[in-house]
Amino acid sequence: MDFAAHYGININPVGLAGQPAKDYTNKVNEHLTWIYRTKVGNILLRCIGYHGRSVEIRPYPLADCNSSGGFETPVGGPMRGFVSYSPSTFSLHGACPATKTAANRGLLWDEILCHELVHAFRGVSKKWNKVRLSAGLLRYDDTEEFYAVMITNIYISDRSNKIKSGLRADHKGFNPLQPDLTAPFGFFASSAQVLPLMKQLVSDNHGLAVMLGHVDAPFNPIADYIASPDRAEEFSKRALPRDLAGLTQEAANWAASFFH
Repeated sequence: MDFAAHYGININPVGLAGQPAKDYTNKVNEHLTWIYRTKVGNILLRCIGYHGRSVEIRPYPLADCNSSGGFETPVGGPMRGFVSYSPSTFSLHGACPATKTAANRGLLWDEILCHELVHAFRGVSKKWNKVRLSAGLLRYDDTEEFYAVMITNIYISDRSNKIKSGLRADHKGFNPLQPDLTAPFGFFASSAQVLPLMKQLVSDNHGLAVMLGHVDAPFNPIADYIASPDRAEEFSKRALPRDLAGLTQEAANWAASFFH
């Protein structure tokens, strides 16, 4: 698959040369192919391509357990999306291999890449809006991480995705999502903030949301919301205990930092 020609996604092994550059390009292309072969991944790639802005995938420059994605405006060039991702980070001898830890939800190569491509998509669609989250969504950090974790969880749950880890709880580590939140409409009980965030996503990226809403996946809160906003609202009203617990944790974190 020529991802540059079809979707404007270019692999740039910057900082590498010779065989390492070829290996990087081949491995990233392989992981993009895994994503492309799933229903959710195919939708995401088509939606990136729809906006007509390029996305550059390049090596992650640090040695820690991380990757990144979003958008940028190079000097003298148009705005583009970017993904900073190194397969070696998540390989057997890397900083965070999925095979070496029980907390590995969302930690497989393609799952990490999918997460960062969601960030790039939000950037090229010009809907990026990073806002700090609190209460029951405290551990998601911000709105863009919430969307990336949630959509990647739908990708993981997608029945056409045959090799997967499991649903990720939040953006702080790779722990499993609580079972009660994986049931139909259950995710809306995570926090009262989930419902307005879902409404915003459907408004911001309507085409993506509608297409994802038709994917057969046991975990698909976008499909739940589109099928019955009223029921989603009903579950949202059950979120008070988690929101209160999150606010309590926020207060504890603030006090610890203040008195440190």
